[in-house]
Amino acid sequence: MTVSSDSRRRAVASAALAVCLAAVLPYLSTIDNYFVRDDFGVVELLSGKPAGYFPKWFVSSWMDEIWGHVPDEVRPFPAVSYQLTSLGGAAAPFLHHALNIALHAANGLAVLAIGLLAVRLGVPAAAFAAATFVLLPVHGESVAWITGRVDSMPALFYMLCFLAFAVWRDSGSRSRGLYAASLAMLFLALFTKQTTITMVATLAAWDLVARGWPASLWARLRTYLPFIAMTGAYLALRYLLFGQVVRESALNAEGMRYFVQLLQHHLAHVVVGRVDAFGVAVVVVLAAAAAAHLVAGPAGSPERRRTGALLLFFGPLWWIIGVAPTAVAGYESPRHVYLAAAGWAIVLGILADLAWARARSVGVRRLVSAVALAVVVFYAVGLHRVVAEWNRMAAVSHKAVLDVRAEALSAPEGSLLVVGAPTRSWEWAVPFSVRPPYTRVDLTRRVSIVTPWLLHCCRGQWYDDTRRILADWDAHHGQAPIVVMRWDPDTGALSRLSDREYPALRSVVAVLRQLNSREALDANILRLVEQLPRGAK
Repeated sequence: MTVSSDSRRRAVASAALAVCLAAVLPYLSTIDNYFVRDDFGVVELLSGKPAGYFPKWFVSSWMDEIWGHVPDEVRPFPAVSYQLTSLGGAAAPFLHHALNIALHAANGLAVLAIGLLAVRLGVPAAAFAAATFVLLPVHGESVAWITGRVDSMPALFYMLCFLAFAVWRDSGSRSRGLYAASLAMLFLALFTKQTTITMVATLAAWDLVARGWPASLWARLRTYLPFIAMTGAYLALRYLLFGQVVRESALNAEGMRYFVQLLQHHLAHVVVGRVDAFGVAVVVVLAAAAAAHLVAGPAGSPERRRTGALLLFFGPLWWIIGVAPTAVAGYESPRHVYLAAAGWAIVLGILADLAWARARSVGVRRLVSAVALAVVVFYAVGLHRVVAEWNRMAAVSHKAVLDVRAEALSAPEGSLLVVGAPTRSWEWAVPFSVRPPYTRVDLTRRVSIVTPWLLHCCRGQWYDDTRRILADWDAHHGQAPIVVMRWDPDTGALSRLSDREYPALRSVVAVLRQLNSREALDANILRLVEQLPRGAK
C-alpha cells in the first residue's frame, strides 16, 4: 500500500466518522421521545404480528385495515423492522428511534460513497455533501418521527442500488457482483416503498447524461432489462392486490395543479428549510450562477462536459425523478423529499469541489471553506429548531396518554371523556393511544372516549363511531360524569372541566347527539374543547 493510498483511506474513514456524528448528534435528544400521530397504530399492529408473518407482507397490505381502509402499500421490510424494534417492548420507543437514527447515518454514508465513487469528488467535498445532507432540516420528520422511516429506509436502498450500478459501469460492466447487488437493492427498495419504481429512469438518466450513450444502443439497453422486469412484476403484483398500479386515479387536472404547488413547497423545504419562495429563488439563482462561473472553461473540454453533466443529473434530473411520485401521494409531507434532497447536497458538494480546485491562493481556499462551513451551520441551526419541535410534540403526546389514563382509571366507570389532544401530537392516534401496549388495559372498556375528527384513526368511520359512543353512553351511563380535557400544544399543560364544575356540559353533550353531519359534530366538539378555560381543573 502506498503512502498516498493509506492517507486517503484515513481521510475517508475520518470523513465517514464526521458524517455519522453529524447524522447522530442532532437527533440524540429524540432517542426516548414518545409515540406521536400514526406511530400508535403502526406500532400496535406490527408489534402484535407473529414472528413468521413476514412472507405474508409480500402479498398483502402491511397496514391491514387499521385506518378504516386497505392502503395500497406492500412494505414487508419496514413492517419487519417494527417487529425487530419492538423486541425491547412495543411501548418502549428507544429501539424505534435508534433504528431511525442509524438509517439516517447510513444514508449519509451512501451520499458520501456516491460523492467519492460515482461523482469522484475529493474527500472534503464529498464529506461536505454528505454532512449537508444529514443536517438538512427537511429530514427532521423522517428521523425524529418513528413512522418517518418509511422514507429514509427506501432512500437507503435506492441510493445503494444507484451506487452499485454506477460503480459497475465505471468498472467496464465486468463485475457481476456489483450488478447483482444493484438488482438486490432494487428488490429491497420496491418492497420498502412503491415510490422507488423510478429507479430505471434514474439509471437510464445516469447513462445518458453522465456517461453518454455508447455506439451500440442495444448493449446499453439490455442491461436495464432485469430492472425493468423486476419493476414490471412489482407493478403487476400491485394491480392484482389493489386493482391499480400507481394510484393512477389521482392523475387528473386537479391533482396536477396540487402537484405544482407541492413542488414549490418541497423545493423550499429542502433548500432553505421552510416555505419561502423568495429565499429559495435567491439560493437557486446563486447556485446556478456559481455553477456557470465554476464550470466555465475551454469549450468542449472533457472536464467541462463532465461537470456540467453531473450538475444536470444531480440537479434538475435527480430532483424531478425524486419528487415525481408525490404527484399521487395525495398530501404534503417534508419526508416525501428525503431521497430527492440527496441531489441538492451532491450539487453543493460538486460546487465546493470546483471552487476549491479553481482557488489560486490560500485566501480564496479559506473563503471556500468558510462558505461551506456557513452552509453547514445554517442547516444545523434550522435542524435544531425542527428537532426541538418534535421533542415538544412527543412530550405533549406522552403527557396526554398519562393524563387520559389517570382520568379514565380514577373516574367512575362509564364516565364520558371528551379528549382534545393537540392535533400535531395525536393526529390519527385514537383509539390506539388509549389501549395496550400504551396503557395496561383498554381504557375504552371502562369509560367512553370521544375526540375531534382529526384525532381518530378512521376518518370515514369517525361520525358513525362517535354517534354510537354517545348513544351507548346515554343509554347505559347517562348519569355518569362528563369530563372535557385539553392540552397546551407547546407545554402540555392540562385544562380539565367536568360537569360537576359546569353542569351545562350535559346539555352540550345532548346537543352533540342530535347533530346530523360530520362537519357539524366535529365543529361542536372542537368548540367545546377549544373554549375550555386555560388551566381549568
